[in-house]
Amino acid sequence: MAADDASFDAENGSQRLDKDTKESLVRVVRHGVLLGWSFVVLFPLYWLASMSLKPPGVANQLPPEWVFLPTVYNYIQLVQDGEFLAAFANSLIMVGASVILVLIIGVPAAYVLSRYDLPMERDILVWILSSRMLPPIAVVLPFFVIFRALNLFDTRIGMVFMYVSINISLVVWVMKAFFDGIPETLEEAARVDGATQFQGFTKVVLPAAKPGIFSVAIISFIFAWIELLFGLVLTSFESVPVTLFVYSFIGSRSIEWGMLAAASMAMILPVVVFLIVVNKYLAAGLSFGVVIKE
Repeated sequence: MAADDASFDAENGSQRLDKDTKESLVRVVRHGVLLGWSFVVLFPLYWLASMSLKPPGVANQLPPEWVFLPTVYNYIQLVQDGEFLAAFANSLIMVGASVILVLIIGVPAAYVLSRYDLPMERDILVWILSSRMLPPIAVVLPFFVIFRALNLFDTRIGMVFMYVSINISLVVWVMKAFFDGIPETLEEAARVDGATQFQGFTKVVLPAAKPGIFSVAIISFIFAWIELLFGLVLTSFESVPVTLFVYSFIGSRSIEWGMLAAASMAMILPVVVFLIVVNKYLAAGLSFGVVIKE
């Protein structure tokens, strides 16, 4: 009997050992795959950053030099270029204003579509979505004619309007889904306590929808920040966005690789800073939403 028990324990121990070994092997393979994929994803960013730190003669060499003396020459040239600084400021002002405006318009519109039974609501949603159905190349010429007629060509106001029209459908559709997921009982409880409809929206619904608001703010900022086609057609000198200035380093016969890489890294910086700043509020909004639902 004791021999049988010892054999049974040994068999169970062997099975547990085999199970632990398989789990360890799976973890190693999973981490290896994730590490390899991270290398594939991050290598272009490393390549861009390293090229921006190469001297002009080294950046164009083939095969490339992997070991070199870093220099900030390209960044100094950018800072000393008044046209780049003007284009960078244009993009910050126009994109920032467009994000604020699209949230002011889109978030209340999404709330109304979520909470009220409007006639032809589905048609309204499809009409809003239709603004993103056509490719930009199909609508850029009509916008050019309209901007010329309204004296909005090469103006910051015109580009802000353009960025808002690009992102409004995204904000409305995403925020409507967020508002649909927030129980109406929260607003009813607020009204029982004496809050008005507007107070229920601002003090109850909006805090619970913070994750959605900051998510669409991030996406709207990125979509507007990297937009090139409309800036190429609808601006000339005064309101040139930074994407168009970066594009200018690509010549018909040669490419200034070092300056192009440095300008691209400068373009990435505001997006990274915005993500870091918003991430704090996004996490706070997620925590607040969990507390309310409990």
